[in-house]
Amino acid sequence: MKNFLKRVFLIVYFFSIFLRILIAFWKSISKCYVMITYLVSNIKDYFSQGLSLSPLFIVLLVGFSLQFLKVIIDAIKSKAFHPYSFVSSGGFPSFHTGLSSSVTMYVLLVYGVDSIMFMIVFCFALLFAYDAMNLRYEAGQHAHYINDLRSELQDVLHQAKKRPLKERIGHTPLEVFGGVVLGSLFTYIFYYLLYLAK
Repeated sequence: MKNFLKRVFLIVYFFSIFLRILIAFWKSISKCYVMITYLVSNIKDYFSQGLSLSPLFIVLLVGFSLQFLKVIIDAIKSKAFHPYSFVSSGGFPSFHTGLSSSVTMYVLLVYGVDSIMFMIVFCFALLFAYDAMNLRYEAGQHAHYINDLRSELQDVLHQAKKRPLKERIGHTPLEVFGGVVLGSLFTYIFYYLLYLAK
């Protein structure tokens, strides 16, 4: 009788835990549904206004232009077309720095140099540039040395070759400078073409 009661208690206990998990899951699903419908309605409103009216469109256009330029430059350097360069990091120009410079230039054009908005985005642009030149560049250098070491160890130990770590992560100062100049220049051009030409 005692064992039977223990089993019944355990079954009821685990069933109550299962019900709690199911209820929590259902609540999270319903919250996700609400968030997704809100997001979809905002996206519909965004596209119904027209892309040329949105500041985000200029920044995305600059980012697309920078990545397209990177594909062309990589193709000229390697004398072969590599479409994966469009989604890869590293190389000339720096996408992250170019995008942050694009936002900085847009805020400068709209709010002016004396605004608090400009100060905030300028500081973040500096952080992006610093991160690309130092932290991410050094991580790429570490990946290069780890790949060399791993290759030598695999040869000595006769192990199967593993996929190497990604070495093209960060940027040289020239690549970051190119991202700053081109991101700012493209933003300036697109801003005047799309906004002032109306």
